Amino acid sequence: AHESRNALQRSQACLEMLAIHVRDRPEALDLIGRLQKAQDHLHHLYEDVRSYAAPIRLQRTECDLSEIWREAWENLGPQRAGRSASLRERVEEPDLRCTVDPFRLGQVIHNILENALAATPDPVEVEIRCARAEIAGLPALLLAARDNGPGLGPEERQRIFEPFYTTKIKGTGLGMAIARRIVEAHGGRIVAGEGAGPGAEILITLPRGEP
Repeated sequence: AHESRNALQRSQACLEMLAIHVRDRPEALDLIGRLQKAQDHLHHLYEDVRSYAAPIRLQRTECDLSEIWREAWENLGPQRAGRSASLRERVEEPDLRCTVDPFRLGQVIHNILENALAATPDPVEVEIRCARAEIAGLPALLLAARDNGPGLGPEERQRIFEPFYTTKIKGTGLGMAIARRIVEAHGGRIVAGEGAGPGAEILITLPRGEP
């Protein structure tokens, strides 16, 4: 992983230096811009693979789950720009405090919401539902995210958390596999909904405290 990152950084530095040398040549700058996009895509793929392979170390703190999903939606502003997309909340439990790693859980929710935006034509409507639950008899919270897109077929529901499985043209197919690793590291569960109702639904159950 270290050597791969060094190679990406060296190629990035060379592109930046080359752009300075040919700044008066528009055609060359256009080629460099296309190389830069490919470089950015490579970096994204690298980070996906590295995240999947690396051990997950959680930094837990008591958080309000609503703050995490609202921040994830806010961070998707560039993907929502120019689109009709709304997030609706249905909170059935007044106490949303949970001991989690907010950054890691934010990654999970960000991925789910990003998938909803990618799969659903405008107007996009995503509903987040949060309710009281239990895991192995211990207090937990259920976090459900449903979109109004085409939903998941039987194969997609079965394989959605499988590493490298994807129906997208671009991507590694690791996003939901990483999400499952993060949720399970919290002692929780993540599953695809059974398909009742419109769109795709992802269900996350998290223990309130450390497992």
